[in-house]
Amino acid sequence: MATIKAEEVRIPRRVREAVARHEDVVVVNRERPAYVIVHPDDRQTTTSPRGRCLRDALALLARAAPPDPEFAEDMEAILDTVGPTPTDPWARS
Repeated sequence: MATIKAEEVRIPRRVREAVARHEDVVVVNRERPAYVIVHPDDRQTTTSPRGRCLRDALALLARAAPPDPEFAEDMEAILDTVGPTPTDPWARS
C-alpha cells in the first residue's frame, strides 16, 4: 500500500467527517470512480485471496441442480412469440 502525507493532499472536511463515521467515500474523475477513501479500521487486512478455493467451488457446483433439458425449447417458443431479434443484441440502439 502506498502512503502519502496529509499535507500533500487537500481532503475536504465533509470527507474527513464521513470517513470518521466509517463511511466509504468514492472519489470520481470525469464522472467515473477513481478511488475510494476508507477508514483504516475498516480496511480488510487479510492477505488471503478473495473468493473460494477451487475445491470448494467445484463442490458447490456438484451440488447444484442439473440444467433443465426443456430450457432451450422454452426459449425458442418465447422468441417465436416476440418476433425477429436483432442480429447484434449488444449493438447500440
